[in-house]
Amino acid sequence: MTINNESAIGLEKYQINVEEFADSNLSFNFLVIEKFFDDPSKKKELLGKSVDDLYNEISNIKNDSEESNEDYLLKKYVLPGTSLIEAVFRILILNKNNPMTISEMEENLKKAWATVIYLKSYTNETISSMLNVTNEYFISQVD
Repeated sequence: MTINNESAIGLEKYQINVEEFADSNLSFNFLVIEKFFDDPSKKKELLGKSVDDLYNEISNIKNDSEESNEDYLLKKYVLPGTSLIEAVFRILILNKNNPMTISEMEENLKKAWATVIYLKSYTNETISSMLNVTNEYFISQVD
C-alpha cells in the first residue's frame, strides 16, 4: 500500500539539529538553559552539563500541581502567547529532542493551549510548512 502525499503529511519526524547550533557558533545548551531556568546560580551550574543532563534537569523541575509532570511542564513552558516555532522548539526539548511527528507536536500543542480563548492555527499543514524552511532553531526533518 502506498501513502499519497496528502496523507503522509504529519508522519515525517523532526528534531532539533544540535550540531547546526555549534556550526553556527551558537550554544544550544545556553539557549535551553535560558528558556527553562530562572535562577542565575542554577544557570551557571548547568552551563558545563551535557545536553542529556540538561534534559534530565528539565524533567526534574518541581511539579507543584495535580497534573502529570509531562502536562505540567508542557503548560508551564509552552504558554499561549508563545510563537508556534518557539512552542515546537520547547516541545522537542521537553521530549528530550527525540524525533517527533507533526501530529505528536500538534497533540502537545492542544494540551498546552487548551485554555486559549482566541484561535491559533497549528494544523499539520501549518506546522509542516513552518518546519520545512530554514528556522532559527535548526528544527529539520530526520529520516
